[in-house]
Amino acid sequence: MSISVKNIMRLSGGAILIASLGACASQQTAPMSNSPLTGPVNTGTYPHFTPDPKGETTQFTPEEKDALRSRTSVAKSGQAGPSSDPAVAARRQAELQLLKKQQEADLKEIEGKSSSTPQ
Repeated sequence: MSISVKNIMRLSGGAILIASLGACASQQTAPMSNSPLTGPVNTGTYPHFTPDPKGETTQFTPEEKDALRSRTSVAKSGQAGPSSDPAVAARRQAELQLLKKQQEADLKEIEGKSSSTPQ
C-alpha cells in the first residue's frame, strides 16, 4: 500500500485542524480573565462619585445662632395676623362691613346726582 505524500500532507493537515478546533471548543475561560480590571465589588455602601461639599462661608457660632433664632421669633410674633385672635378678626370683619355700607351709600348718592343732571 503506497500512500502518496500528497495524501499524507492532507491527512496531517486535517488532523491538526480537527485537533485545534476541538481544543477551542472545550476551553472554558472566565469572562474578561485576561483583563487587568476586576469586576464590580459589593462593598455594601452606596457609590459616592462626588467630593463632600465644603462650606463656602464662615459658619455660625452657637451665640450667633441663638441671636438669630431670637430675632426671627420676635419678627414672627410681630407678624401674627388677625386669624390668631378671633376677637380681632371679628372686629376687622365688622369694620369692613361698615366700610362696604358707607361706600354703597356714597355710590348711590353719586349715581343719583349724575343721572338727574342734564347732559
